Amino acid sequence: MWLLHTDTGDLEEFVESNTPPYAILSHTWMNEEITFVEMQNADENIQNKAGFKKIVNFCTLAKSHGYTYGWADTCCIDKRSSAELSEAINSMYRYYYNAAECFVYLEDVPTRFGQSMEGHLSAITSSRWFTRCWTLQELLASNTRHFFARDWSLIEVPIDPNEVVANATGIDQQVLEDRNMLPTFPIAQRMRWASKRNATRKEDIAYSLMGLFDVQMPIIYGEGATKAFRRLQTEIMQNSFDQTIFAWRSESASSGLLAKSPANFHDAPQLALWHPKTLSPFHMTNVGLSIRLVILDEGAKSSQLFWGSDPRGPGAVPHSVAALQCDCKHGNAWTVLLLHLEPIEDTTIFVNGEPCKGYRRIKCSSLFWASGKTLEGWPTENIIVLEDDQYQLLMRSREENQKRWASKGV
Repeated sequence: MWLLHTDTGDLEEFVESNTPPYAILSHTWMNEEITFVEMQNADENIQNKAGFKKIVNFCTLAKSHGYTYGWADTCCIDKRSSAELSEAINSMYRYYYNAAECFVYLEDVPTRFGQSMEGHLSAITSSRWFTRCWTLQELLASNTRHFFARDWSLIEVPIDPNEVVANATGIDQQVLEDRNMLPTFPIAQRMRWASKRNATRKEDIAYSLMGLFDVQMPIIYGEGATKAFRRLQTEIMQNSFDQTIFAWRSESASSGLLAKSPANFHDAPQLALWHPKTLSPFHMTNVGLSIRLVILDEGAKSSQLFWGSDPRGPGAVPHSVAALQCDCKHGNAWTVLLLHLEPIEDTTIFVNGEPCKGYRRIKCSSLFWASGKTLEGWPTENIIVLEDDQYQLLMRSREENQKRWASKGV
């Protein structure tokens, strides 16, 4: 990795395993940011740029804290090299995790001078820094954080800074106090923290989350936000059996089990994983998501099956219902989270030589829940849930086949 010498401004390259202690900058990109090439040349033409002044102030601050080296994402990555850019993006969480201190520069927050504390706190929590996707992992990975205002003065508040950040972001204060607790939070909860953040390049919404889930994947700008986020979820599933990854909502009439965006998790409920007495792998195939779930088929009888957002009372279940292997906090009670599924007719799908039903998720705008006792005795089934492109291919192939044979009078 490349580090800035805080005294000379020179860029020096280190093997990551042998990097010296360094401070790291967390900020939002503005106009006139300095690139790697510009920093290497460091001619007089860049010295009046706002981005250069930012780097100079960062180096001065880092040096005053005793650091000979610092790192900033604007000028410490040679973005001319796609390989280096991909490596840096995949390593970004680790860069912040390994930094001795993180200096958070809130360029849009003025000094408090002449301002009430209430107004000052409002200015802090309204900062653009809290809305950007990359700053989430910078916040969660850092061990020690210091916040600075527009003039690089230290921001001081009368309450715990972690409490201020927790209130501004919805992130649990526990993980802000102990970053090593991050893996203990369900996938849906971590996605919720990212749900309201945005990026200039839409693929970054997915790429910026790799560190939160300890996964790596190729960087393919131009693939689009939805494809990038789908790849992210596929990588996460390869390393986790946490089914809260499916606990999202959207306005889609039907869908697969994968979300289109972290925004689909913006109101994810409080969730916890089941005791893993039995586990079955789930994974993406070229037909759909192969998974084993507790299934109640259409027409089955159940008394007081649904709670909360879809109370039905006794009667027939109008379509299939699947229970995710996670508990959902509803009021003061822990319940089991349910999704509505609709079977795909006239198609049998074989997985490892065994036939299983194909489904699509429906009623995607809501999550449902039931008491744990209600689920006793429900069967588990191996099923396939088709994603949008797979379902569209199936339906298009079926329709075209019917037209071909109908034209032959068969």
